[in-house]
Amino acid sequence: MPIWFEVIALMLVAYLIGLTIGWALWSRAPAPPADEDFVQEERDDT
Repeated sequence: MPIWFEVIALMLVAYLIGLTIGWALWSRAPAPPADEDFVQEERDDT
């Protein structure tokens, strides 16, 4: 197997591991609470 193929395969595996870790840490975090002042301003506009 050519060395360039192995290098590219390892780079893709490392990239996918990084995406998985990032998704697990940041994407599944709870949403921050809404700002009450901003919510009140939206209600006044209607």
